[in-house]
Order: sequence, then C-alpha cells, then structure tokens
Amino acid sequence: MIKHLKTAFFIILYPFIYLLLNLVCQIALGLTIGGAGSGLAEIFAASAFGDQESLNEAANLVANNINIYVSKNTGLIFSISALLSLLVFIKIYSVRKLSLFSLLRMDCKPHGADMLNGAFAGASANFVISLVVVALQGLGLFAEAFSQHEAHMEATFGTGGTLAMLLGVGLIIPLVEEVMFRGMVMHELGRVAPWKAVIIIQGLVFGLYHFVPVQIFYTAPLGAYFGYIVYKTGTVWPAVAGHMAMNSIGILLASPGAANMSGEPMFTYLYILISSYMFIKALIFFIKKKPLAQNADENGP
Repeated sequence: MIKHLKTAFFIILYPFIYLLLNLVCQIALGLTIGGAGSGLAEIFAASAFGDQESLNEAANLVANNINIYVSKNTGLIFSISALLSLLVFIKIYSVRKLSLFSLLRMDCKPHGADMLNGAFAGASANFVISLVVVALQGLGLFAEAFSQHEAHMEATFGTGGTLAMLLGVGLIIPLVEEVMFRGMVMHELGRVAPWKAVIIIQGLVFGLYHFVPVQIFYTAPLGAYFGYIVYKTGTVWPAVAGHMAMNSIGILLASPGAANMSGEPMFTYLYILISSYMFIKALIFFIKKKPLAQNADENGP
C-alpha cells in the first residue's frame, strides 16, 4: 500500500512541478518592463489625480499588455520553464540517490532505425490527430470543447515567433516531457505494475495533463504509443525524436507560409501520402521489434 501511494505521489508531483514553473515564468515575464511595466506611468498618473475612470483604463491597458507580451514570448517561457523543470527533476533523483539519465538509458547511443521510426511515428501523428479531430467534429459533439481546443492550439502554436516556438515547443519541451512521462512516470509505475499497465496508465496521465477535453482523445493514445516505443527500444530517445518531430511539424504547419500552401490540392495529397507512409512504416517496425530483455518481464520497463 505504501509503495503504491509513493508511486502516486511522484506521478502527481512531476507534472505539478512542470506546470508550476511554467506559471511562475509567465508571471515573472509578465511583470517585467515589457509587460506590466509598459503601463505603470499611466497608473501612477491616474492615482496621483484620483481619477478612478482613468485608473481603471490604465489597469485594463496593463492587463492587455501583459497578455500580449506573454503570448509573444510563449517560446521563451516554455524553454525556460522546461529547462528549470529538468534541473529540478535531476535534483530530485540525486536526492533519491538515482541517476536520472542512466536510469532512462539516455546515456546510451540509440539505434539509428529506432530514432528514424520514432521520428516517423511523431511526424505522422499530426495527420492522425487531424483525422481524430475531424471524426469527432463529424459526430456533432463537444462543440464547446472544440472551441476551447482551437483557442488553445492557436495560443500554443500560433504565437511567439516560429524560430522561438521551434526551440521551445519543438525541441526543449518534447525532451523534458518525454523524460518526465516516458521516463520518470514510467519508471515509477514500473515498480508496482506490469509493463502493459504501465504503458496505458502513463498514457492516460499524459492525456489528462493536457487538460483540454478534446486533446485527451488523442494525447492519451499518443502517450501510450510513445510509451510502447520506449518499452520496445529500452530508451526514451526514439520517443523524444517522435515528440520533437510532431511538435515541430505542428508549428511549421501553423506558420503563414504553410497556411497559404494548405489550400493547394497537391500539398494536401503529398501531406496525406507521406504521413500515411510514415505512420504505417513506424507502426510495423515497432510491432515487429523485439523488446530488450530487461523490458520483457512483467515488472514494467
């Protein structure tokens, strides 16, 4: 019982730390001169003259400036909070007298075929996700949830500048999230559950972590798929490659250039053809691949 409670504690703790640091970074950046500082002069002036209406207008201006400034620097916020989270995770494992990177076999050289097919799995995920979303929309359900989902995706991929987003959301976040979910969470679950349950549970945790209801429909299976890849390869690196490919392509598809091309039939056909090939190729590869001996028992990866 105590062992299971300890596992549950760490599974909740890791995402909580990650989300908390992201919130702290947003607040800290919002309070800088580029955010809250941009309207302080107006607030001081309104306060000095005792003009309540002007004071309210100045406060609204500051709030709006903070939102705009934070949105423009989404990539920077994600990068800093993710790297800080990784440092905290390393420290937690150090206190527990465990080597994080050795435990997750991140200090080993991954096989090229594993990395390539991991990237294929992630790159084709955008296409599969699109199919899921279209299918759910076709059912005529979750209208409010879809509106929330579109706003969230626009806030995540549509702001902050393409290069900054590629660095933060495309590279750094996938690394940290894979270390956290397919690494630390799977490790904790592997202490108390068989590998099949580990893959399913960590996938559900990954889905619930995204909060937006529509995202849960595809992030939970996606998390389970990445967990399956880690189980088969014995290291998180192929899943990292897949997550990086998925997020990076999502950012590029949201860029103005891709948006202009998306209306071209040839672009659509090539996208469907290439994505379908990568999805089938990766799925067959990992199904056929034998898991490492250390992962093949019933005690989880």
